[in-house]
Amino acid sequence: MGKNLGFMGIAAAALAGCAVTNASYDPAPIVLGSPAPAANNYTSAARAPLHAELPACNRGAGSNLGPIGARGEAVLYTPYIFTAAGPLLRNPTEAACLSSGFGWRGTADGGGRQHNGLDLANPNGGYIYAAGDGWVRSAEWQGGYGLVLEIEHGEGVVTRYAHLNEIDPNLHSGIFVAAGAPVARMGATGNATGVHLHYEVIVDGLLVDPLTYGVAAPDAPIS
Repeated sequence: MGKNLGFMGIAAAALAGCAVTNASYDPAPIVLGSPAPAANNYTSAARAPLHAELPACNRGAGSNLGPIGARGEAVLYTPYIFTAAGPLLRNPTEAACLSSGFGWRGTADGGGRQHNGLDLANPNGGYIYAAGDGWVRSAEWQGGYGLVLEIEHGEGVVTRYAHLNEIDPNLHSGIFVAAGAPVARMGATGNATGVHLHYEVIVDGLLVDPLTYGVAAPDAPIS
């Protein structure tokens, strides 16, 4: 993966919102083996950058962002989520700022409901990448989530990418995708107020906070 340390330009992006639901997760069987992909813009695109920091949109004007540092960065952010299935990218975008975090939204922040992921916003869109090695569970329209890609990583770990503008046409249920591979483009499909990725992480059927879950590797102590 490449490395991207700059972020202040994205931090000025407008806030984006989205509608979320407490969707249940029904594990699907993993299908091994994938045909060679047809050449397109995804097969020739660069792999995911590794973002050292995650800026907060409008220097922290969103909901559930956690503490914000002096440069406008999300203090709780680290580049990787450590899971039983291996490390996952915590920010699987080409470039984005954090406009909304995981947790309950009050009426002032979006109508009094649970927000089950991270909103990573960029008005210019850009590529979305597979957070880790896995198999496509689904690539389809899902109501208010708009166009959605779900990747099953094994060991009960699933990532969900919502409000996409498009998904690589090579991808369908059962196809293997490598960590960091470009798989979709950020959009505003479904119930969304701006161009962003709604990113969810599911572990053993439970939605977890992608910003704080798995901060340390399983064999490493938390300092």
